[in-house]
Amino acid sequence: MSRTYATDTDYASWLDVKEAPEGAARLLRDASLEVDEMLLTAIYRVDHDGAPTEPHVIEALRDATCAQAEYRAEHGDEATITLGDVPVSLGPLSIGGRSNSKTDGTALPQHNPVAVRILRLAGLIPGTVQNA
Repeated sequence: MSRTYATDTDYASWLDVKEAPEGAARLLRDASLEVDEMLLTAIYRVDHDGAPTEPHVIEALRDATCAQAEYRAEHGDEATITLGDVPVSLGPLSIGGRSNSKTDGTALPQHNPVAVRILRLAGLIPGTVQNA
């Protein structure tokens, strides 16, 4: 069972808007999964349901989730794949394929550097986060 580390209200506050944008629940759910990926080796106290119990960890997970959701909203995510994004191969010919890059062709990291920094400063990521 996956958990979501931030609410629509948290996300609206992070964005400094009155209401969370449409689709915020999905963004936060997906961003929470990506935060879990970043925390693969993290050690912190949890309750019997596996939820964090320490206030600084709860805050870091909330903020990292909001940062990751904002990043996904700005740069796209797996749920926005269109037909042109699906790679097609026929022998040596390959057409299409999802590009996760800036307009200048520089590849974007999968995880928002702000989210990684939040988790690192909270002591939850001791090393580097590997981007797929």
